[in-house]
Amino acid sequence: MKKTMSKKMKKAERAIRRNQEVDSEAVKALKMVRDDEAFYFYEAVGKPTGEIARNLCDFLDKVKSVKSESLIFHLQRRDFQTWVEKILGDPKLAKEIGGISSSNSDDIRVKICETVENRIKELGESSAAILVDENQAVLLPSS
Repeated sequence: MKKTMSKKMKKAERAIRRNQEVDSEAVKALKMVRDDEAFYFYEAVGKPTGEIARNLCDFLDKVKSVKSESLIFHLQRRDFQTWVEKILGDPKLAKEIGGISSSNSDDIRVKICETVENRIKELGESSAAILVDENQAVLLPSS
């Protein structure tokens, strides 16, 4: 009986650790970043669009509206992937974005949006509530 309880406890502990890892990822990826860490959209080198993203939801909104030339430019340079991984701390999403081909300009916007929307949904399904504002992200344990 003791061994069975021990196995159940270990399984429960692993599940808790997994949830904490997802929660930790969500806090990082959904946080609001400073202006110097924000993503600045360009159509080409030296040609800014004027659009800026300070968090993942903001990024998604901008991807929906910027010119496709901007999306192709940044995708080819791996700018999206680098920002998501280095600044937002989400290597999983960065890898998924990195797998999107820039050869079909019609599909790029849809693929980036779907990828980011799915990740936001995945991060939002964690067991804890996350409060995000412009200065911080706070993890609230579930009740």
